[in-house]
Amino acid sequence: MKAGRPSKDSKYTLELSDVSNTPKKTVRVNFNISEDKHIALKKYVIDNRTTVTKLLQDMIDERLSQR
Repeated sequence: MKAGRPSKDSKYTLELSDVSNTPKKTVRVNFNISEDKHIALKKYVIDNRTTVTKLLQDMIDERLSQR
């Protein structure tokens, strides 16, 4: 027998993050591209005053909204 709150171990409990508008946890994604494409990508983001992360997030959001 153990002491403590029985509801603490329930897999069906709600957390504050489940009902609040806080951003969800992020994950890192890695992939390989050719060196030429990497250089072209870096030039593109510099010319457009953005970052690779922002560019890729925007492209992913746009593609997913088309679904």
